Amino acid sequence: MNMQASEHSRRILMKISLIGLGAIGASYAAILNRHAGVDLTVVLDDDRLKRYREQELLVNGAVQTFNYVGANEASEPADLVIIAVKYQDLPDAIQAVKHHVGEQTTIMSLLNGIDSEEIIGEVYGMDKMLYSMCLGIDAQRSGLKVDYGSAGRIVFGEKSGELTDRVEKIKKTFELAGVPYECPKDMYKKLWWKFMINVCSNQPTAILGANYHYLNTQHGHELMAMIVQEVRAVALKKGVEITDEDFKAWLVILEKMVPESKTSMLQDIDAGRLTEVDMFAGVIRKLGAELGVSTPYNDMMYHMLKMKEQINRK
Repeated sequence: MNMQASEHSRRILMKISLIGLGAIGASYAAILNRHAGVDLTVVLDDDRLKRYREQELLVNGAVQTFNYVGANEASEPADLVIIAVKYQDLPDAIQAVKHHVGEQTTIMSLLNGIDSEEIIGEVYGMDKMLYSMCLGIDAQRSGLKVDYGSAGRIVFGEKSGELTDRVEKIKKTFELAGVPYECPKDMYKKLWWKFMINVCSNQPTAILGANYHYLNTQHGHELMAMIVQEVRAVALKKGVEITDEDFKAWLVILEKMVPESKTSMLQDIDAGRLTEVDMFAGVIRKLGAELGVSTPYNDMMYHMLKMKEQINRK
């Protein structure tokens, strides 16, 4: 290794590979890419690789100059792999990052549900997984433009909540790069709490075409509260207690959301894309059936959203 390369390697805090340039993935990639200490690589399939190399991606009006690589290109293993794709694209994403996962690689999934870590862990091993999610980000994407008012924060950690060396290293990198983050002691409950939020807010807004303004009304609050009861019942059977205070904490966050912004599922409906209903109502229905918990609200929303997807495809 020559002196220049050696000096460069000493300046690098962390080598990160990210897959998924939707609203959330592009927003956090843009923040990470601004810091010289982060060696960021964005992994793309062949079609997307061609598109992004020919057209400019804008995040909050700024042109992004990411290091794009194809899924089949050889690569040195990353210290951290961030997966930020849609639920239906997860199987392909897992295969696409195979050249980026080595013995010492940690993997974080920013998907909204409660089962993506296990799905990824089945391929690469649960020892590589940190539980993670993003919270409070209001990013929206239209074509090759991504805009956000609030970057929210990435919530991550070991399932046990222990502050291990790898957690501390990622904390340091995020802090220096300006990525808002939180490392809670009750990470697994936090994951269920975020799942509660998605089940009770994403799905009804996608069905009704309602932005955050309408969600943050008396009718919106009462609608969400009814749906939350099913999540609480299933979570309790899984050993996780979701309380009234947990729901109130979501309402506090909702107050700070840009009223005109839309949930990610409503954005999918508006764009004619498939939704992540299988990750939300689909998982609640499956767990409810296994655990003996009735889930009529989620049964109804599941079929309504599947119908909306069919209508969009006509």
